[in-house]
Amino acid sequence: MKRTFFWSASFALFLSSLPGLAQAHFPWLVRGDHGKLIYYFGEGIADQSYKMPDSLAGGKFVELSLDGKTTPLTLNKIETADLVGCTSDKPVSRDGLFVAEATYGVYKGTRLQYISMHQSHAPYVARQPIAEPSKLPKLFAEIIDTEEGIDVYAWNAGKPFAKTKVTLYNSTGDELASGDTNDDGKVAFEDKILRQGVLGIMFGTSDPSAGQLHDTRYETESTYFTATFLAPELPTQDVTKRLPPLPFPTTSFGAVHTDHYLYVYGGNTGDAHSYSEEGQSNKLLELDLQNTSPQWREIAIGDRLQGLGMVAHGSKLILIGGFSAKNKAGDPQDLHSQASVQAFDRKTKTWSKLPSLPEPRSSHDAAIIGDTIYVVGGWAMAGKEETKWHETAWSMNLSDEQPKWNAIPNPPFVRRAVATVAHHGKIFVIGGMDKKGPTKEVAIYDPATKSWTESTSLLGDQAMAGFGAAGWSLNGSLFVSTHEGDMLRWDDSTKKWDLIGRSISPRFFHRFLPIDSKVLVSIGGASMEEGKFVQLEAFAIRDRE
Repeated sequence: MKRTFFWSASFALFLSSLPGLAQAHFPWLVRGDHGKLIYYFGEGIADQSYKMPDSLAGGKFVELSLDGKTTPLTLNKIETADLVGCTSDKPVSRDGLFVAEATYGVYKGTRLQYISMHQSHAPYVARQPIAEPSKLPKLFAEIIDTEEGIDVYAWNAGKPFAKTKVTLYNSTGDELASGDTNDDGKVAFEDKILRQGVLGIMFGTSDPSAGQLHDTRYETESTYFTATFLAPELPTQDVTKRLPPLPFPTTSFGAVHTDHYLYVYGGNTGDAHSYSEEGQSNKLLELDLQNTSPQWREIAIGDRLQGLGMVAHGSKLILIGGFSAKNKAGDPQDLHSQASVQAFDRKTKTWSKLPSLPEPRSSHDAAIIGDTIYVVGGWAMAGKEETKWHETAWSMNLSDEQPKWNAIPNPPFVRRAVATVAHHGKIFVIGGMDKKGPTKEVAIYDPATKSWTESTSLLGDQAMAGFGAAGWSLNGSLFVSTHEGDMLRWDDSTKKWDLIGRSISPRFFHRFLPIDSKVLVSIGGASMEEGKFVQLEAFAIRDRE
């Protein structure tokens, strides 16, 4: 897709006179990793490493409400290998509207002014009252989520900005579409052209307003407006309504998607951090996604387990490790990690045993590539004995005549509560907790080279974002759902995570599984604020390009 920077006709002559490099660089404002506000001068939303002009770095930064009230913000200059610009010292709200205003200077008789906006909340589904439009920045935009896509309402000097061209960009700075506003200042962009993640818009105006800036005379004043926002989610209400809630709340369970079924096994059904035999599930549940009115069915009973790994292989559902509570409710906790590996055959409806793990293990995760299972992370609990954090990792090839567990190189970390996902022939071990506390770190194991690589950490405001995260690889893309509610997609080309959406019910110790080629669902899990969830939350995936 071409990368184009195009404005209304009033800019055409002026822009043609700019140097080639400057012609494509404009200031952008986004909410970055750790929740901090980032202001930079780039050739698109993704370009954060071009030199920031001092005149822009000294601009005015505020959080803005639609009644015109502003809260000043302080952004300080920063220069790293990946980011050159300004950033806030502290995280900013996930539900805010932020504006940067700066004067670049005078160029060829024109005073250049920039207004950049970032909307950290999801687009509204209806226009909100604007009490005093005159108090808004000179250029401003409302971004509204509609059934057909998005509507952009452009403002100029407190009035609807009619007959101006608005251009829409994806997260890499490629042009998706452009259109002229009507008499109400509105231009509509259809849902089919939108892309997931952060989107941007741009428009501008030029006025014959003469004056003087720092002893330099100008004859016209040109103002450019850029805005960034998170693409609205594709409609999933019908999907969510069709999917029944879990028959009981559960966390730290095993789950897989295979063929056209979802399977859930075990988990903690009791209170958080209160473990007992009665509070652990031993049920295997099945949901037929091809059924027009699907219902969860209990298809088998097994051991009471939580903190286990679960994979599908052919007709078999394989449970790996986990821990069992030996105590009754109200008694002192007596928790034991298990080494058992069990397979349930969906055709014969019978259980069988596979070789046990070399060591009891729970709070780990498992993934499968072809015929080979990989188990990483976790610890071993043994009642009153000291809990042992595992430094090892294992694999087992199910196609071997006599399958057995084989050690793979020790990971460069010791973590539990991880998410382990097979993606493009590699094993991604995501987030979790080490002995110091929660982490967003990610490591990748390559079976072809038998080597580990430390990778880019998850996005998120706090380290807790990676604790009890969940992930799945779908249609060649790796997706992760975090404790903070962020929906992330791994970019194989840049080796970075992209924010593509946010959950309406953030959770951890859940599972994130597909129900078709375009929709993932969050299953089970809990939040510290709301407790355990039984309702599934659907998340539709847009095309990347």
